[in-house]
Amino acid sequence: MRILASVLALTVTTLAASPESENMKALHLRRRPPPPPTDPVLDCGARKLLFRRALDMQPWRGHAEIFDALELGVICNETRPSDLSYGRTPHNYSADMNRGPDGPIIVVVDALRGVDSAIGSWDQPIKTVHAALSRTRQLRQQQSTTKDLKGRIPAKIVLRDGVHFLGRNGTIKLSHEDSGLTIESAPGEFAWLSGGIALSDLEWRPYKAENNVWMASLKHITDDLQGVQGLFTIKNQARYSRARFPNADVETAQWGYDSPLRLNYSIDPSNVTAWHRPAPNGDIPTPVFIDLTRADNPTGFVKNNSQMTQYNTYTTGAGGVCDSVWDTTEQSSYWCSNASGGGWAIVDFQAAQTGQLGLPVGMTYDDVERLARLKTWHNATGAVVHAWHSQSWFVNMFEVAEHNPVERTMTFSRGGSQGGRSWCRCDQCAYAGPWCNTDNTKEKDTRLISGGWYVENVFEELDQPGEYFYDATTQTLYLSPNATDATQEGRADVAPTPPTDLVVPVLHQLIRLDGTKAAPVQNVTLSNIGIRDARHVYLEKWSVPSGGDWAIYPSGAVLAVGSEHLLVQDCLFRRLDASAIFLHKYNRHASIHRNEFHLIGDNAIAGWGKTDEWDGRGGDQPRFTSITDNFIHELGYFEKQSSAWFQAKSCQTRLENNILFNLPRAAINFNDGFGGGNAVVANLIFNSCRESGDHGPINTWDREPFVTDVADPAGSFRAVPSVVTKNFIFSNYGASQGIDNDDGSSYYHISDNVFYSADGFKMDYGGHDSKFTNNLIVTLPYDGQNCLNVGGFLPGHGDDFSDNTCFVVGCFSYTCDDVVAHVAQCDPTIVTVTSNTYYSKHGNGSISCGNKVLSLADAQKEFNIEKGSTASVLPKSAVIVQQMEAKIKGWITQ
Repeated sequence: MRILASVLALTVTTLAASPESENMKALHLRRRPPPPPTDPVLDCGARKLLFRRALDMQPWRGHAEIFDALELGVICNETRPSDLSYGRTPHNYSADMNRGPDGPIIVVVDALRGVDSAIGSWDQPIKTVHAALSRTRQLRQQQSTTKDLKGRIPAKIVLRDGVHFLGRNGTIKLSHEDSGLTIESAPGEFAWLSGGIALSDLEWRPYKAENNVWMASLKHITDDLQGVQGLFTIKNQARYSRARFPNADVETAQWGYDSPLRLNYSIDPSNVTAWHRPAPNGDIPTPVFIDLTRADNPTGFVKNNSQMTQYNTYTTGAGGVCDSVWDTTEQSSYWCSNASGGGWAIVDFQAAQTGQLGLPVGMTYDDVERLARLKTWHNATGAVVHAWHSQSWFVNMFEVAEHNPVERTMTFSRGGSQGGRSWCRCDQCAYAGPWCNTDNTKEKDTRLISGGWYVENVFEELDQPGEYFYDATTQTLYLSPNATDATQEGRADVAPTPPTDLVVPVLHQLIRLDGTKAAPVQNVTLSNIGIRDARHVYLEKWSVPSGGDWAIYPSGAVLAVGSEHLLVQDCLFRRLDASAIFLHKYNRHASIHRNEFHLIGDNAIAGWGKTDEWDGRGGDQPRFTSITDNFIHELGYFEKQSSAWFQAKSCQTRLENNILFNLPRAAINFNDGFGGGNAVVANLIFNSCRESGDHGPINTWDREPFVTDVADPAGSFRAVPSVVTKNFIFSNYGASQGIDNDDGSSYYHISDNVFYSADGFKMDYGGHDSKFTNNLIVTLPYDGQNCLNVGGFLPGHGDDFSDNTCFVVGCFSYTCDDVVAHVAQCDPTIVTVTSNTYYSKHGNGSISCGNKVLSLADAQKEFNIEKGSTASVLPKSAVIVQQMEAKIKGWITQ
């Protein structure tokens, strides 16, 4: 295990009921972000520890972003150290670039001075990456001495400084024959690969003086601009946003959950008269249902280890109405089955059983003053409605086919697949829609419930600097310049004119490794380059990858299908409107090391494998992926159900020494428990779940079981335990536990972590066979789960909660100030709860055993649990911070 050995030299100064019961379920429904900190000694002490930990973990970075994100200046009145800096700190690449007798083939690319017919030497460089790839293949073939060696000679494509535009020539596609290829910047330089097409020779003229709107024809550009779905400047890489209502900067505006300014950037969900439901009695999806507890079940393996019977079954569905939304041709959907289970599953299996999905095909909006401007929209065809799921799980996007301003209606032509599940109706979960009619004497209210929403790509909403609109019919670009783009050198008395260096992202895959398990693309390296300007994919048809809540589209700026030993190191991924790196199907030993991911529209890195229904023994999955030393921040500005790392049907992943912050939802998401064997080690996570709730900085699910060969070579439903250790996690904003082991999550060994502003161990929906030991937990006032909240277990499959230290600093109600644990079965033959150290307001350490609340001493006496555990009154805040600091120092010396 690798832990950085630097010394944590921080001096912290002193500044002066049962989890399955109805009351605990209700707590899950009313989760809200915790209140602002009221204890500067504790909160600022923790924030300083986080900052110092970041410096120790990645000393080569500038870390000004960390200082700002922790709000050390604003909240703690700290002065930013003068040696901090923003942005990427480049590594020194001084390797010899001259071809030796045994060295690699080297082909040099210079976008400004190169010629595609050149030989690719330093003094005769090639102009485009595509031509360089062709030259590399030609040279490798010429220099191969035997057929067996063909394509195996190492080769480098060396990029000179500047931006290399790929949009006109398309994705760089690498096959098995390209194994051993490196693409990197020249020593001392930094090159960018852009998925865009630069706009040249634009003749701008004023269109509307009121908002300083300009117009330019793009008819002379013969390339397919994909409808100009995005727009950036080249030099400063600044974003122009599609005209929208309400106005917002998509990269900074937080509009979900309880974001304080959300209604500045979105429309109140109560301003929807109705989301139009699909027609009833559609084609019912074809279900698959297998009772895995039966010895004669067709999988050949028995599973009977979860107290929730649904998780001892394999169930899925495809076809029918589900195909109208999701792509089920490659992957059936757990939520299209007729027997899904877990939180709010009734919404989904009822939809599958009746053939009427709970996703809208249109909407009617209210006749209210704020929406009066919608009547001025001349033609909203092609506009896109972005709407939160009511529980803030994900955002759905819908393309508008027709808008009727008189009737106040919009109909949708496509979209809705970006989340894996249906929306709730008022008669199913009225708590999520305060406007729902709950009067039982009246007709049942079956309206769909959303969260906030906004509309983009509307010409009449081009009303503020930094916005644009493209009229595809007339091929005209309209734009309102930012002041920072002024050609008058920022003169306040002169209106800015349009920038002259615009680029339109047209590719969502810049580099694609296209191999198979039999013929993989091997040993490809991407090193010290920038990846930018990729278009979004949110209106493509997404798939449900497994039994978590997610849907996903299998694409990334770097997409690997069928690869071995892919290495991506020291790269900068910036302003990509979809995912940055995607590992799909068969991948082995990919290494994603010491990169920065910044301003990404969806996930930073994702892995999604393939199975033959329940059978994953074919090995067509990402395995042994290593994600280390990365710096990942500002993600998910389009799809909020996004993470720094997401995996489904993937296993044996190692995430170590990464810094992850400023994320709309979980930083790390395991969509299922496929195979297990994952390791999450020595990461720093904070400012996650900034726009969502009912989640943790690390989130896990395991509703849908798979047979793998990971734990047992012959196959089984069992998983190798996944280890989570030596992480420092700050569960602020809408996050709850440090790790939300949600529906069915099993086989986790969580030890030796520091969780601040976090509830402790949660496993309340059918999970099992997990351990939570030797962690330090500091809970702040939240929803009352506090140190421990576990549901029921079958004999032999209970969890272990031992040797933890937990400070219950407060709770949302005085009734839970001293409740440290909720245990459904206080039976030491089923669940192990021992040798824990609890601190609470009055020091009695109450335990909720089933529906009975007892003091720690009484629980020890009556139920024979918590042997060796103690309960004490909370110490001073400075003491809590000192214990956190000592824990972290202990990681370094181990």
